Amino acid sequence: MRNACGARHLRLPLTAYAGRRYTGANMQTPHQAWLDCYLPQHADKLRARLQSPEWRRAIDGGLVQRVAGAMPQPPSGPSPDAVVCSYLVSRNGDRVRTRIASGDRDHESLVAELAKWSRDYERHPCSLTFVGLCLTFACNAVPRCLYCNQRPTPELLTDADWRAVIEQAAGQSAATGPYIYMTGGEPLLLGERLYGSNGLIRHATRLGCPVNINTNGFLLGPEVALQLVGSGLAKLHLSLDSAHAAVHDALAGQEGRFHVVMRALLNLQIARELLGAQQPIIHINCVLTRQNAWQFPRMLAMLLRMKRTHTPGHEGPYRSDPHLRDLGVHLIPVGGASNADRRLTADEVVRFYEHTWQEAAAEWDAYQEAIAVPVEQRLPFDDWAFFTSAYKRVRHGGDLQEYAAACAEGQYGRLALVGRCHISPSQAFVLPDGSQYWCGAHSVARPEALGNVRAAPLARNIAAGLSGHGALPNQRCLNCATATLYLNQSIEATLREQVDRWVADADGAPN
Repeated sequence: MRNACGARHLRLPLTAYAGRRYTGANMQTPHQAWLDCYLPQHADKLRARLQSPEWRRAIDGGLVQRVAGAMPQPPSGPSPDAVVCSYLVSRNGDRVRTRIASGDRDHESLVAELAKWSRDYERHPCSLTFVGLCLTFACNAVPRCLYCNQRPTPELLTDADWRAVIEQAAGQSAATGPYIYMTGGEPLLLGERLYGSNGLIRHATRLGCPVNINTNGFLLGPEVALQLVGSGLAKLHLSLDSAHAAVHDALAGQEGRFHVVMRALLNLQIARELLGAQQPIIHINCVLTRQNAWQFPRMLAMLLRMKRTHTPGHEGPYRSDPHLRDLGVHLIPVGGASNADRRLTADEVVRFYEHTWQEAAAEWDAYQEAIAVPVEQRLPFDDWAFFTSAYKRVRHGGDLQEYAAACAEGQYGRLALVGRCHISPSQAFVLPDGSQYWCGAHSVARPEALGNVRAAPLARNIAAGLSGHGALPNQRCLNCATATLYLNQSIEATLREQVDRWVADADGAPN
């Protein structure tokens, strides 16, 4: 099979799966038969990597046993849209129902009233759902990636400051702690301060917060992989832009980086299996550019061959397998004015979704068939890869051509914005100098900060920003993150449905 550029894809060879079926239960523990979870060719790579001097040192030195003896279980995260909807209904619902009872049927006005964030937020804060921590702007990718457009700030926060931020976030949540997203720069440069026995990951995990880190993988040797898995890390996002070493290395800025990332991925899988851990779930961050877009199907095929075919001991259907979405790809459209020449043109965006996306879907279908997933349990590619695409995950106020035109201008979220930003007061994003923003997109655009965590707690900074919150979304939101767009659309729909139910109840109509 060839893509639109004529490059041959590596269709998964069905013979490689001979005798391998998705069975769910009836498997041994990961400690006894973990190589059986992988296709033979990839199992051979894992076996060879396990025999490397680096892994022999880690194992012979007793690190596996030491880490396993103190390994916490990653907490589960909150449902952000449910948290926000519950908070807004609890704060505004009586007022809206009173208006309805008095005969008010202005639907838009009622929804706007239900969606209001109160100025008494500091006294009655919403449980936080997401806290982004840019721990450092330092990076060991020298030269840096071609598309990197980060703007460093002074690094003023100490480990004690970061711990205090995490404690505030956890303390502001009534049930499960918020999702803590640790990024950089390269967060693994913090070493034991990040993943050690008293590191930031374990600190957040002990407080009930699931943690994700973003990394380039350069420092992910066996010892680091074992400590990351053993820290209770819930998710790890690894940067990989192509299955072609030359293309990845060109975007990464230096020859040889592809092989470093692939070795890091093997190390993570081995560490997970040796410790008998289900987490972290590994996701791949791929910055989508004109240089690598057409190779997406090949990269997906490569990653599918590296996946577990099943999770040992899992007794449910394939759709509920804990590792179903492991090694899923996040396609991140390249951003920033400096990367305008790397953005796909409008015609290329259309071509990607009309042709390249379909080629990727064929790889997914072949994978499910090859590992003998029962037909009734198979997932359509759009469902499995719903988080992969900025186009597929959310609803856009226009067709593919209109979306493509917005993408060509670098405004990937423009057509998916709703009239309000519901989710941001349940979030915080903090830079190394302590500046606090509504979200990651604003931390990149750098409008005036909500405040600084060195001077005020998270909730007070959010409360201070609510006076201008009604102006969101604004120009800085045109490149809003897909996850944020998804949550805002979900919350908007739920609030509208709630108003409809209250009106129907008042009118005596069936719900």
